[in-house]
This record gives sequence, C-alpha cells and structure tokens, in this order.
Amino acid sequence: MNIFLKAEIHCTDGAGGNATALVLNPATKVATHLVIDPKGHGHDKYLLPLDLVAESNAKRIDVRCSRHELDQLAPFIKVVKVEAQGLDMMDAQALMGSESHSGIGFQDFSFAGAGSSEMVEVEAIPESELAVRHGIPVEAIDGKAGEVDGFAIDPETRRITHLVLREGHLFTKKDVEIPVSEIDRLGELAVYLNIPKAAAE
Repeated sequence: MNIFLKAEIHCTDGAGGNATALVLNPATKVATHLVIDPKGHGHDKYLLPLDLVAESNAKRIDVRCSRHELDQLAPFIKVVKVEAQGLDMMDAQALMGSESHSGIGFQDFSFAGAGSSEMVEVEAIPESELAVRHGIPVEAIDGKAGEVDGFAIDPETRRITHLVLREGHLFTKKDVEIPVSEIDRLGELAVYLNIPKAAAE
C-alpha cells in the first residue's frame, strides 16, 4: 500500500485530520504508526497503528476507527521532567539524539542551575524508531533530489519497499518511487540516497 503523508484521514464517521509523518525503525525499515494531526479538533497529534489503515491513495487514508476512537489513541508528544543538575549541551544532545525530535531543538532546554528541573517535550516513540515527516529533503550523493511525499509499504510485513520522492519545481512536480535498496539512511531531518540525482530522476 502507498501511504502519502499529508493525505486526509477518514474515520468510519467522517474526516479526522491529516497524516503528517510515518514512524518506522530505520534499521529494519519496518513502519509501525502514522502521526495524525486532528486539525482544529482541539487535540494534540496521535499515533495511529498501521493495522488500522483500511485503504489509502494520494489524497485520503481510510481508517478502521471512529473519530471518538481516534481521540483515544496514544499521543505523539509527551512531556518529561529532566533534572537540570549538571545538564549541558552534551547532555541535551544525548537526551534528544543526534537529530532533534519533532522540531524540538536544544533551544527548548533552559539550562538552569544545579538542583533544578525542566519539563521538555519529546516524541512518545521507542528509541529505536523515528518519525519521518512529509516534505523533508531527500539527499542524493551529489545534492538534493527532492522531498519526501510518502512511502510504499508491504501490507503484510509493514516493511518499506519504496520511498515516494516529490521532485521538480512548482509547476512540474511529480512523484518518483525510489526502491528501498537505494536508500542509504533514513533520518528525521533528511533521507539520504546512495545514488546520484540523475538516477533518482
């Protein structure tokens, strides 16, 4: 199945927001959840298990739950307490990982004095997984090849088979499917290919 990030989510009883990211294990290439932005429903983003996806196309994703059930899903962001004693930039980098989570960078840490604590927002996903967002750059070995538009996923194994790359300019944009074998590394800030731009195009 093809999962297009930014597609509209349709619950069994109506629209429920939009997909914004795919949660996956970058080592195994297995996807587990979609990040759903309910938009205007007065709620934070949710983690939707891929098992709840019934059908999908470029514009919409039909899910096997009601809007009320969507509201009961686990939140994507959680707030944790961090003891600030001895916390410095190196500690913050270790906590947040080499790439910032959900756009939350080091500026969100207030480096208070010893003995104090800080509340910080982090993604509520396992350390072995990451959220790949719509629109992040796709870097070929010789420069930017386009942006992430979505992924093709084996419905049985949940393993990514292709990256859906959006390339071109405003009026000439098109989607290109890149086999997973040509993905060198998946990151939160970019996806890196092991091929040149010409091959991706």
